[in-house]
Amino acid sequence: MKRRNSYQGGLGVLAAGSAILLGLAACAPGGGGGTQATSGGGSGDGSITVGVEAGSPWETFYGKVAPDFTKETGIDVKFLPVPHANMHQQFLSDAVSGTGAYDVYTVDQTWMPEFASKGYLAEIDDQLQGDARADFLPHTLDTATYKDKLYSVPFMVHNTVMYYRTDLFKAAGIEHPPTTWQEYRDAAKKLTDSSTGTWGTIIPGKQDGEVATRFESFVQQAGGDIADSNGAPTIDTPEAREALRMMLAIQNEDKSSPNGLHDLTDMQGQFLEGKVAMVPVWPYLDGLASDPAQSKVAGKFSVAPSPGNPDQVSTTFSWGFGVSASSKNADAAKKWVAWSTSSKVLEQLSRAQSVPVPRQSVSDALAKASDLSEAQRHTFSVFNESVAASKTMPMTPAYSQYQDAIAVAVSSVMSGTKDIDSALSTAQTSMENAYESVGK
Repeated sequence: MKRRNSYQGGLGVLAAGSAILLGLAACAPGGGGGTQATSGGGSGDGSITVGVEAGSPWETFYGKVAPDFTKETGIDVKFLPVPHANMHQQFLSDAVSGTGAYDVYTVDQTWMPEFASKGYLAEIDDQLQGDARADFLPHTLDTATYKDKLYSVPFMVHNTVMYYRTDLFKAAGIEHPPTTWQEYRDAAKKLTDSSTGTWGTIIPGKQDGEVATRFESFVQQAGGDIADSNGAPTIDTPEAREALRMMLAIQNEDKSSPNGLHDLTDMQGQFLEGKVAMVPVWPYLDGLASDPAQSKVAGKFSVAPSPGNPDQVSTTFSWGFGVSASSKNADAAKKWVAWSTSSKVLEQLSRAQSVPVPRQSVSDALAKASDLSEAQRHTFSVFNESVAASKTMPMTPAYSQYQDAIAVAVSSVMSGTKDIDSALSTAQTSMENAYESVGK
C-alpha cells in the first residue's frame, strides 16, 4: 500500500513539502547505521533496538522523547531506520532468521496479519488491560488485532476525510458539507465551473493501492465491505456495484470530475492548486493545505467526515509498535510499547505532528486545549470522529492481494475497458484464490 503518513510539524506548519510528497509514493531517505537516542547502545540487558521508518515523523518524534523513557525505566533505546519501501522485507528477513536484531518493529498494519499469522510478532494482550484498553477510541485496537489477539499497539490511527473549499461553498450558497452521496453529487455539479477551470471533485481511477483504499471506503459507505468477519472476500456485491456506479456517474454523467485515471498525487495536487472543491485525502493534507508556501487554498478550506450512502465512514489504518517474537529483551520491549503509546506521549505526538492518535483521553484534551485555535480543535475532532465511526481493513494475510485485485477492477471500470459486473466477478475470483492460499 502506497500511503505514507508524513506529518512534519504542528497543524498548518509543514517542513519541506517536496519531501512529504515524495514519501507518499516512494520511500523515505535511506538509513544507514542506527540512531542512538540515549547513552547506551545496541541490544542487550537494559537496552532495546527499535526498527523505524527512515526519515519519518515517527523517527523524529520518538528519537526526541526516548531519553525520557530511559530516565524513567533505565532502558536505553537505539533506533535503526529503514526506508519505507524496504521495511516489510527487512523486518521479514529478521523475523525469519530469528536473530532478534530488532526488539521492536514499527508495524504498518497492512502487513501485520502476515507477521502475526507466522508467529513473528509476540502477543501483547497483557500490556493493555482495564482502563488503559478502554481509553482507546472505538475500533482502533481492531487495527492491531489478529484472531482476537493483540500484536501491536497503535500510536496513530487515521482514515481519509473530506476536504472542501469553504469560500467556494459560500459563493455557491451551499450551507454545509455533503453528508450523503446525493448531496455530494449535487454539490460537485454546482461547484464545477469551466470558466475558472474548477472541478467539483476528483474521482480516483489509477491502478494502485490508493484507488483500492478509496474504493474500500466507498463500499463501506454503501453499507457493505470487501470481506466478511473471517476475512473471506465479498467484493462481488450490490454495495460494490453501487460504489462503482457512483464513481462513473460523477465522472461521465455529472462531468464534475476531470477526465482521466487519477491517483493520490493528482487528487491532492489539484486541491492545493485550487482546482478542486472537494477531495477525500489523509489527515496530512491539512498541514500542506494550510501552508501558503505550498498551497493556494490556505485559509479557504475545512474538513468534514466523508459523505455516505448511508454511512459516513472511511476505512481506518494504523501504525504501531510490536514486539519481535525473536527479541532477547522482550520485557524491556513491552515496556517501550506501553510507554510510547501512553496518553502522555501520544498527546505530545499529536501536537508535534498534527497526527490523529487513538486514545480518547488525548482527543478530549485536545478538544479543550485553549492554546489551539477553534479551527485546529475542529480538525482534530473530525479526524477522531471519522476514525471512531469507521472500521478497519480485513485483518487477513491476503490483504495485499485483495488490494491488487480491487485496483485492477476499479481501474478497468473507470477506463471503460470492463463493465462493472465482469470486473467485480474477476476481482472476487482473484481474492478467493488469495484467501484460500494465504488468507485463513
